Amino acid sequence: MKITFILLTLMMSFQALALRFEVDVAGMTCGMCVEAITKELKATEKAEKISVSLENRKAYFEEVKGKKMSDAEIKSAIKKAGYEATKIHRK
Repeated sequence: MKITFILLTLMMSFQALALRFEVDVAGMTCGMCVEAITKELKATEKAEKISVSLENRKAYFEEVKGKKMSDAEIKSAIKKAGYEATKIHRK
């Protein structure tokens, strides 16, 4: 019973360590922009829980556990969608 509790606690701790990103994106004007950015972030296979806000001009996502995502990879994915990542915030 104690071992199960310890393992469960450790697993929850690792989930809490998921790195979250908030990326300012320039050039978005419509829903198609949101779809394109979401598609390219998914294609990296390193981003999950992706949400793109046209109103705030931001992309929000978490790293897939065990797969680190660099600023260059984020900028490249957003550029491939046709936009520019102007600031990347890690949380």
